[in-house]
Amino acid sequence: MALPSIASNDHSAAERLRIIRAGTAACRLYGPSKTTVADIARLLGKSPASLYRTFSSKAEIWDAIAADFYESDLCFEPSSAGHLTRATDQLKETMLGHHRLLLQAQQGDPQMYGLIVLTASSNWPSYRQYRNRLHSLVGELIRDGIRTKEFQPTHVHAAASCLCASLVVLWDPRFVGATPPNHCEISALELVSFAVDALR
Repeated sequence: MALPSIASNDHSAAERLRIIRAGTAACRLYGPSKTTVADIARLLGKSPASLYRTFSSKAEIWDAIAADFYESDLCFEPSSAGHLTRATDQLKETMLGHHRLLLQAQQGDPQMYGLIVLTASSNWPSYRQYRNRLHSLVGELIRDGIRTKEFQPTHVHAAASCLCASLVVLWDPRFVGATPPNHCEISALELVSFAVDALR
C-alpha cells in the first residue's frame, strides 16, 4: 500500500520542481509583474489549467518560486569549521554573508530580486521562512557564544530577534534594495561589529 503513495509523492515533487524551474525562467525573462501562468505553462508545453493540479493558485506558484530562490541563492551558512572559529566571527560572517548574497542578487539577478522584494513587502510564507531561518541560525550562534563565554548569558531568542532587527538593513531585501549602489561593505562590517559587541 505504501509504494503507490511514495511513487505519487515523487511524481508530485518532480512536477512541482519543473513548474518552479519554468516559473523562475519566465520571471527572469519577463519580470515578476509581467509573468503569467500562461507564460510558465508555455515553457512547459502544458495548458495553464494543468499547473493548477499542482498549485492551488497563481500566488502559491509565485511563492514557491521565491522560496526556491531563497533556498538556492540566498541561503548562507557560516564556515563549516565551526569548532575552529569563534562564535563572534561566525555571527559576523553570517550577517555579512547574507548581505553579500542579497547585493549579488540585486545587481546580477534583478528580476528575481524584484520578486523577493515583493515577498518581503507582502510578508509571504517564503519570506517568513527565510527570516525565521536567519533568526534560528543567529540564535544558535549566540547560544554557542554564551557557552564559550564570548557573550553574556541572555535570553537567546530575544537576543537573536534584537540583533536581526538592528541589522535589518543588511538582510531584508526591501532595505538592501534601497541602499545606494556605492554603499561599501566596510560600513556593513562596522555596523555588524557594533551590533555583535552588544552581546559581549
